[in-house]
Amino acid sequence: AQILCTVLLIKPGAWSHHLARILRKLDLEKFTVVGMKHVHLEPDIALGLLSSEAKQDPAVLEAHCTYLTSGTSLVLCLQRPNAVKKLMDMLGPEDPKVAQALNPCLWRAQYGINTVQNGFYGSESYQISVRDMKLFFPEGLCCAECQTLEEEEIYNLKCDPIVSMEINKQCKIIKHETGGQLDLLGSGQPRDLDRPVLSNLCQTTCLILPAIILRGSDPPYVELLDQLIGQGFTVTGVRLTVLDAPQAHCISEILSRAKSGVAAKCSLLMDGLCLVVAAERDNAVIGFDSLLD
Repeated sequence: AQILCTVLLIKPGAWSHHLARILRKLDLEKFTVVGMKHVHLEPDIALGLLSSEAKQDPAVLEAHCTYLTSGTSLVLCLQRPNAVKKLMDMLGPEDPKVAQALNPCLWRAQYGINTVQNGFYGSESYQISVRDMKLFFPEGLCCAECQTLEEEEIYNLKCDPIVSMEINKQCKIIKHETGGQLDLLGSGQPRDLDRPVLSNLCQTTCLILPAIILRGSDPPYVELLDQLIGQGFTVTGVRLTVLDAPQAHCISEILSRAKSGVAAKCSLLMDGLCLVVAAERDNAVIGFDSLLD
């Protein structure tokens, strides 16, 4: 079977507490994640994801659009032989009750609540998957060069589209001395006071997992995410990315307590893909050292 890519969108409320479990299931089904990021859907984008049946009823259409734009979704690009059909077979029918009656192991049966909050959107055909890849990953994918993708004008990611070289000039960096050592790079900052908080102690921390963490047939980053969630963290953002030399050097300077550590961190960050994770919890920054023990 030909190796293809497809797009999976995990809808608001269905991914932040279940991310590790979902990624583990994808790995068991031999999917390779070649794109991943959190998105807040605009109404016109949400509308484009709906079936023709949902668009026929104004009330149903409004319910879908309201839900899809109500919070953050996680969109993944997945690669494996016969990817489109395999993913649709795993998701099951749009109605979670129908999926439950058909097979309780179907994803919409497990994570869906009703026909609107049914947990997932998946590209239903190869043509739609190409449209979805261009829509959600215009900057490119994190995979080896592929003639099939290049023919569709979908290319490899060369650098992170968000990381700014001006961060050192715009922000005051306060470096926190960590006691533990781990092959991941972490930094954190308190939540913006203008944003709603779960409590006065709630903080957001950011982790950068370099390629050495992402490699392996049994991805160790899934276990790490599982431990984060088990320790009461809520994952609020995820992005699979590639850093070019200036970006890697900039981040390494921010995260290094001494200039002697910049080169080593820079080498780690440039050695393949990086997974960036944002997670929040009470004392997330101050108490993170305990997770390294």
